[in-house]
Amino acid sequence: MKRALSLLLPLLTILPALPLAAQDYPNRTVRLIVPFPAGGSTDILARTVAQKLNESYGQLFIAENRAGATGTIAGAFVAKSPPDGYTLIMHSASTYTAGYLYRKLSYDAASAFAPVINLVVNPFIIVSAASLPVKSITELIALARRRPNELTYATVGTGSGAHLATEMFNFAAGIKTIAVAYKGSTPAMIALASGETGFATNNILDTQSFVRQGKMRALATTGAKRSPAVPDAPTLIESGIPVEANLWTGVFATGGTPKTIVNKLNDDIARFFDTPQMKDWLLANLGGEYTPNTPEQFAAFLAGDSARWKKIVEQTGLRLD
Repeated sequence: MKRALSLLLPLLTILPALPLAAQDYPNRTVRLIVPFPAGGSTDILARTVAQKLNESYGQLFIAENRAGATGTIAGAFVAKSPPDGYTLIMHSASTYTAGYLYRKLSYDAASAFAPVINLVVNPFIIVSAASLPVKSITELIALARRRPNELTYATVGTGSGAHLATEMFNFAAGIKTIAVAYKGSTPAMIALASGETGFATNNILDTQSFVRQGKMRALATTGAKRSPAVPDAPTLIESGIPVEANLWTGVFATGGTPKTIVNKLNDDIARFFDTPQMKDWLLANLGGEYTPNTPEQFAAFLAGDSARWKKIVEQTGLRLD
């Protein structure tokens, strides 16, 4: 009996401390790492989350930008951070799956990061320059087939989600077009609007002012259904091209972070995202939608979504190192 008690006592001292990891969290500053420069849609979303968590916890949450190398600089930093919930990362589809593009990466996203919550999912949109003589995806494909390896498309960065989504489209449509890489969305959209390139795939938000001004035409979106942000634009699937590619943005902790902390963050972030006001804001500002999800549901979503990106990387042979 004495021996049994001697073995049990250390466990009894540990067990009560486990829930306290969440009860006491956070008791100091939490960093939310953003893998992009300040001012972009991911950065804006991260700062919104940080502000809301500041208000909820009365503890400082700060958004910190660590841009570069398709998000792998930020990813490596968070991957080696202590798994205590005090270093988070705002991943997007392109930064989370960047590991498929790099042969030598110091971490594996599937184990390096603990999914917390998927904040917004929105399709990409394919737009053409107004000067390009096409008004639909069907006409764009016909033009590309008449001019193989001549039609150019602008990409917001080599290896970005938008770049890979365009390659998904090219592969499914059986066309060959030439990528022209720009350093970010703004220069890519300016180049397209001027007719420097023929078409582009991008997030909905960054294209709409150009579409309204008549400098671009919205040809199709890449989701499973039409986006309420651009209801007149058909999906690629409707246009006969079996491609679904979505841009998502979510919060992750370092892999191994206690489940109690992950669940606490999920609950508290969901509380202010699952409101009519926030959903309206996401649609108006990011062209996307929020659907309530648990960490487990987010992980299941990632498994299927990542497989799509991995497949197109393998098909194209695209590498960044």
